[in-house]
Amino acid sequence: MLKFLLFIFFTFIFASNPNNQLLDFLYDENGWVLNKKLEDGSTIYVKDNENVSLQAIKISRDIKINPLIILDIIKDVKNYNAILKSSSNVLTTPIFSDNGIVAKQYISVPILSDLYYFFKIYQSNNRVYWLLENLDQYKEYHTDGHALSIGCGGWDYKKLDDENYTINYRLIFDIDGYPNWVVNYINYYSLLNVYNDVINAASKKNFK
Repeated sequence: MLKFLLFIFFTFIFASNPNNQLLDFLYDENGWVLNKKLEDGSTIYVKDNENVSLQAIKISRDIKINPLIILDIIKDVKNYNAILKSSSNVLTTPIFSDNGIVAKQYISVPILSDLYYFFKIYQSNNRVYWLLENLDQYKEYHTDGHALSIGCGGWDYKKLDDENYTINYRLIFDIDGYPNWVVNYINYYSLLNVYNDVINAASKKNFK
């Protein structure tokens, strides 16, 4: 009986968190539409979420890199500021937590309000993913700027042969108060810049 009640409790908690629901949507392979093919071999896909008027975006590329190196880079939040060279407007601050890998990111945005949010990193099988955290948990870290709480993203890989893997990065992010086209623009270039910076960092580690 106790196990049943605990199952019901955690099912309710999971279902009540919109970011967990968005993560399910993000990793549902149905509905992705080809958006663009890049010269470096990357392919970009998009998928609309009509329930919350958000657009998910995914980038994929076949690469000869050990994917575990990539996942380790994603978990190493203390080095984000050095790795994310194309995102000089983003400052990452690790937050000490006994409950996993947590960090704050502050984004300087020209003309519009600056943004910040807190995220927590999780890992399962061939996937490392992040969810935005409840802002109330980190009141002592609040600063000027517009705080965000809806969004998630994740890295995963698929083995093609002994040396080659498909590396995917996908995200969905809401910036309430911003027009949808601005949100989609920010998400697109955030995805592209982060992906390329992480792959470049992993390439250097792969050949050491």
